[in-house]
Amino acid sequence: MDYRQAVKFHEETKVYGSVLGLGSIRALMGKLGDVWRKLRVVHVAGTNGKGSVCCFLGAVLKEAGYRVGQYSSPAVFGVRDAYRMDGKWISEEDYAFCMGDVADACRMMMEDGMRHPTVFEVETALAFLWFFRKKCDVVLLEVGMGGSTDATNIVEKPLCSVFTSIGMDHMAFLGDSLQKIAEVKAGIIKLGCPVVSDVQRVEVEGILRKYADMCHSSFCEPVQMEKVWAAQGKLICRHPYLGELRLAMAGSYQAGNAALAIGVVEVLQKEGFFVTEGQLVKGLEGAVWPGRFERILEKPLFYIDGAHNLDGARMLDESLKMHFGDLKKIGIMGVMADKPYGEMLDVLLPSFDRIFVVTPPNTRALPARELGEEIRLRGGNASVQESIAAACMKAVEAGEDAVIVAFGSLFFLDEVKGEIVNNMRGGGLR
Repeated sequence: MDYRQAVKFHEETKVYGSVLGLGSIRALMGKLGDVWRKLRVVHVAGTNGKGSVCCFLGAVLKEAGYRVGQYSSPAVFGVRDAYRMDGKWISEEDYAFCMGDVADACRMMMEDGMRHPTVFEVETALAFLWFFRKKCDVVLLEVGMGGSTDATNIVEKPLCSVFTSIGMDHMAFLGDSLQKIAEVKAGIIKLGCPVVSDVQRVEVEGILRKYADMCHSSFCEPVQMEKVWAAQGKLICRHPYLGELRLAMAGSYQAGNAALAIGVVEVLQKEGFFVTEGQLVKGLEGAVWPGRFERILEKPLFYIDGAHNLDGARMLDESLKMHFGDLKKIGIMGVMADKPYGEMLDVLLPSFDRIFVVTPPNTRALPARELGEEIRLRGGNASVQESIAAACMKAVEAGEDAVIVAFGSLFFLDEVKGEIVNNMRGGGLR
């Protein structure tokens, strides 16, 4: 199987939808020799911040000399974006080689009368196979959706179970209350494996502690930053033990993610990983995670942010106020129809002078005209655009004295970044 065929197979598996449960991934990995059993895994669940926490951890562990595999979903900037080793994407050759074996295993399952694995199960199997073949020292494994019934939860004894901020998202699959969602996510806690959690809402913390107690697992909430502020495009944090940190990941929410990563490193040190204070600081400060309050243009200031749910909208609003105060703000917004976009607008509209509205390239996307109407009903200034390229062009034309932010869904950030990074010439789009 060559790379083109591998990508084609990946796209074709999308027809099998999303099916929660571990039966299929267990069968698939059985066909692939259960290579996941040979991996040392840090398992990360939560609603927001999973990718950023894994990015911090990956940068720190790489700095300490370890070979680090990282699996994140969904892929944002290309199909290979989901798989990284030491911060670099899987190569086209490795992707094709591993996908060929996964495709063969899928065919064997079908011949045995089993259902074809879903696209996420295929992606997860490819990740395990690649990390095994590359002999990774540690794998940072991000839950796709939920926890207990997520394909990544085939892992039986992780180095630790990590929880980023838990909020309301994917309610159709996980439950219609914060408690139900937390119960599903708590399913990644395993017998005797340490638990490290971000500061959570009271009801969520109670559920996580309950599951940790049931599994005889230690539970800790890392020490938080003493002070957080913005300066020169960076997020400055004062940590009680490490002192001042200058984070390249500048979103206000990254202070909590960095604190969580520090707590995980402390647990890993007890598991035999050696990380010096200097390596920890250098890794944290150098970590960069694309699409999370990422500046992609200097003049005019242009950011992209993966805020795609209510908590994400709140975090984006906080970041904009921290970095840009009263500076005029122009948005480019596209959302999925199953997201609480009305509540997101209630949070963000007061900060934006104008929003160019687009339809993300996804079957679940809310049509731009419907989103534009929602904005106008709430008293906002919406301009519906026929294409993402047109929205980028008009935002840049209108944003000479403003900060521009594309947000609302991860699924259109790649196109936005391509339009801006590849097509800007002399202060304007071609």
